Amino acid sequence: MPLTAEQEKRKLPPKHRKDEKRAEENERFEKLLNKLEEMTTNGRLKDMAYHFTNKKEVIKVNLLAGISRGVGLTIGTALFIALLVFLLSQMISLPVIGESIANLLEIVEQYRE
Repeated sequence: MPLTAEQEKRKLPPKHRKDEKRAEENERFEKLLNKLEEMTTNGRLKDMAYHFTNKKEVIKVNLLAGISRGVGLTIGTALFIALLVFLLSQMISLPVIGESIANLLEIVEQYRE
């Protein structure tokens, strides 16, 4: 349905309409962002209050975190050492470096026994 002459005359130029629309979108976005920030802050405060007032929960969380760190460190160290030994065993065929690495591997083997 086409606009009447009166409506065409009152219509804002396209540039101003886009700015107006953009301003409305920005306001809506800011309101949404403020609401989201308020929700996360309130949720975090409730969570912190629960964890710091319940001693059993604090102990449980810290124990689980400590066990996880210990297991992760152990597995990571074992993988790193295994990779290092594998790379060193591949370098034994090099003439100059090979002798030093072979001596190092012999020391490691003696230590294992």
